[in-house]
Amino acid sequence: MGYEVVRAALAASVAFTGLSAAAAAAQEVSIPAAVAPAVAPAQLVPAVATGPAATGLQDAVLLVEDVEPALPAGSSPAFVPPARDEGGYVTPNRNLSPEEKTWHVRVALNVAALGCRGAGAEALVGGYNALLTRGRAMLAETTGAMTARYRARYGTAWQARYDDAMTKLYNFWALPPAQARFCAVAQAVMQEMEAVDAVAFPVFAAAVLPRLEEPITGFFAAFDGYRTAHEAWRTRRARAMIAAAVPATGAPSANATASVPAPTQAVAAVASVAPPALPQAAVPQPVVVAPSLPRPAVLVLVRAGAGEP
Repeated sequence: MGYEVVRAALAASVAFTGLSAAAAAAQEVSIPAAVAPAVAPAQLVPAVATGPAATGLQDAVLLVEDVEPALPAGSSPAFVPPARDEGGYVTPNRNLSPEEKTWHVRVALNVAALGCRGAGAEALVGGYNALLTRGRAMLAETTGAMTARYRARYGTAWQARYDDAMTKLYNFWALPPAQARFCAVAQAVMQEMEAVDAVAFPVFAAAVLPRLEEPITGFFAAFDGYRTAHEAWRTRRARAMIAAAVPATGAPSANATASVPAPTQAVAAVASVAPPALPQAAVPQPVVVAPSLPRPAVLVLVRAGAGEP
């Protein structure tokens, strides 16, 4: 029922949208007839068929706006996630000794007690103060072990290296876009910690460190996903701008006609095919119409109804 027509319209938009012919064909979908009227008339344009019509089917070209991907909530376009290797993101919590794991969890809970707000904030403060009280000796021993390790690693420069490492660690736990999820995890960890005595805390800290870190690394992954999607969008937009500047040419189909008007909210492609009644000299050529509008669009073939053409 006019599939040649719709495919002609899609083919005319290939240069504009950056889709290959195979990709355009792959975007054919079937929807129930009851759903089809829900599509806005300006976006669903019936094709004109010259051959025998198939019962229960209606062909249309659906205009889909190519929207720019959005930044993860609370983030900046200038943010740069840390490097990533086969073990995941390279964070301050990599390759730690048992004492360092204990200390890094203490720092995480300190950041949560200082920075988390809303429901549960008071419990975080109370839980952290309780840790300092009942774990005083254990934390002092941990501090001594860490100092000794930094002295052994860096000699007379140990204090500067230690201060730099702690600054990076506090900033890591306090990353603003990840704070909502981080605070939720810290609250859960603090509740579990109530049943943990000072002797067992180092083992507990090693177990919960990955949980506390996950909201931070999860944000890194979300931002990397945004960067990948945005670069792909930029590439499609650049192709659309080039196609808009250079009209497409090609031989028309002799047995079908399709027309897709330019919408008001997106850039569309229009394919014109000669009707049989026109003389050969008057056969129009396919053209791409690209209004000066903000976003490119993709033409998608929609099959509404049941059955086969």
